[in-house]
Amino acid sequence: MKKTQITSFIEKYHLAGNANSVRLDVKDKKLSCNFITDDQNVVGSVSMDNFDIDDVTLGVYATSQLTKLLTALDDEVEFKVNKADSSAFSIKISDKTTKVTFMLADLSVIRQVPDLKNTPDWNVTFKLTKDFTDKFIKSKNALPETENFAVKYRNGTTEMILNYSTLNTNRITWPLDIPNATDLSATCFSANLFKEILQANKDCEEGELNVSSAGLAKVVFKLAEGTSTYYLVQLQAS
Repeated sequence: MKKTQITSFIEKYHLAGNANSVRLDVKDKKLSCNFITDDQNVVGSVSMDNFDIDDVTLGVYATSQLTKLLTALDDEVEFKVNKADSSAFSIKISDKTTKVTFMLADLSVIRQVPDLKNTPDWNVTFKLTKDFTDKFIKSKNALPETENFAVKYRNGTTEMILNYSTLNTNRITWPLDIPNATDLSATCFSANLFKEILQANKDCEEGELNVSSAGLAKVVFKLAEGTSTYYLVQLQAS
């Protein structure tokens, strides 16, 4: 398999180090991961089809260490799980000349991820195009200390606001062309995590962002061989 398949999957849940300890599940040749960021502001799931190993659950305590080990390998790799008494204790990933061994963690030390069974109605839904992704990342880089972004709909106009506050602040605002939205007061979410979500899914042509006045946002990206879904919890504006 291609190493880039593995690293791309990892980037989608790791989010530049914000979700380090996870369970990886393989079932029917599908690799999946449910995760929660360390600050608990994002819950998500990532899946990838055609992952050709037998069914297994892997406890990864330090994803950051795994990604460093992968840099030692060429792009064409083999992936093997080592087991004792039917429990996986390590993985071996190798190219033609080099192999790396990564020790797995006991599943009991991996944080449980809450199950979001019920989601609210969405006030605002819009497409995440490459142009939007580039604009958001460029704007976030222009305000690097910014911790939030807000989405607001009023009087027929939807706005994206970076560094929203009830006080006077430096901010960046631009309109979004969204039909059929319903009234939504400025609802804030983590700008840092949203930027990492967009960065990690740049291989997708298009995604979707849904925002609810109940204080939840949902981001979805789909590829031919996998899906990434993220739920962002509302932040309180200053």
